Amino acid sequence: MRVGIDLTALTAEPTGVDTYLREFVLALGRVDRSTQYQVFVNWEDLSLFRGRLPENFRLRAWCLRNRGIRAAFQQGVLPAACEALGVDVLHSPSFLAPRLRWRTRHLVTVHDVTFFTMPHLHSIMRRSVLFRYAVERSARVAHMINVPSKATLRDLLELWPDVDERRVRVTAAGIGAEFSCGESADVIKHRHRLGLPAEYVLCVGTIEPRKNLELLVGAYGQLQTGTHLVLAGRLGWGYEGLLAEVRKQNLADRVHVTGYVSPEDLPWVYRGARIFVYPSLYEGFGFPPLEAMACGIPVIATRGSALEENLQGAATLVSAHCADELAGAMVRLLEDEQVRADHREAGLRRAAEFGWESVAKTIQECYRELAETD
Repeated sequence: MRVGIDLTALTAEPTGVDTYLREFVLALGRVDRSTQYQVFVNWEDLSLFRGRLPENFRLRAWCLRNRGIRAAFQQGVLPAACEALGVDVLHSPSFLAPRLRWRTRHLVTVHDVTFFTMPHLHSIMRRSVLFRYAVERSARVAHMINVPSKATLRDLLELWPDVDERRVRVTAAGIGAEFSCGESADVIKHRHRLGLPAEYVLCVGTIEPRKNLELLVGAYGQLQTGTHLVLAGRLGWGYEGLLAEVRKQNLADRVHVTGYVSPEDLPWVYRGARIFVYPSLYEGFGFPPLEAMACGIPVIATRGSALEENLQGAATLVSAHCADELAGAMVRLLEDEQVRADHREAGLRRAAEFGWESVAKTIQECYRELAETD
């Protein structure tokens, strides 16, 4: 069996989707030494995989990150390359697949459908008619669709009820081994190195409307505490309201917007936190709460979407629209050591259920099923 994987959607500052793209391929390399893989990457991302994959993986750095070049590669070069290389199955793991197929079977991963159901929470490009058309067409013409949660499956079938559910597979993502508990002395050392406060509530994610950070700042402003609030993530779009809320609450000296945090530093940012809060309005999977759990940090998140599916029983879940409820949950978790200990143990158990090797084996079965289907 010959499989092609299109990783040209990778970006310079990794998001959750980028983590998925990178980690499931590396996990495939650990569990599959027989399938012949053609891995298409941007030239800038070659170092992420060079020397880390076995001999049955061939890296093809035939593209650049530039959006126009990537689109031309995906729609023009990639189908022809798959045909020439005898690829049986092409996996497009980030929403968009080539229009041309020829004999190659196609698997596309749709991480969520909020571009359609909640367009106001996305940038102009992501909610554009052209982008949404491309995502919908990719899903409709693919021989199989992969989604990361039952919540995304439900949303996809509600959005496109004519899509045959038998074509859709649910494969939860994994949590990397780098997310683990750390020794206290090391945590303190790295906290100083990163310029983080002695005690802080943490939220990790791109600073954008979907993350609902204005609600978090409003709830945090109700607390009578010396614990600071750290918002770790790159500035995305529509963040002006958040910054205005910080000023309105007179919290500039206690709310820290760090900007992008490197993958090497991110586990230490988690480990230094007292609690982790994730008030997102909607997630197709939601890496950060599970990453925090794997680092032994108690978690508060919002009900609904895949967060409830993934975190139920291991985190405090609150409304995504009630600052008072969120503030109450934060006070309880910050002040009650027994509740914190219970959350820590439940979170560690829950996070341990999400492994990349399991993801790779499930996706490998999708490839095999597609290759064997006429």
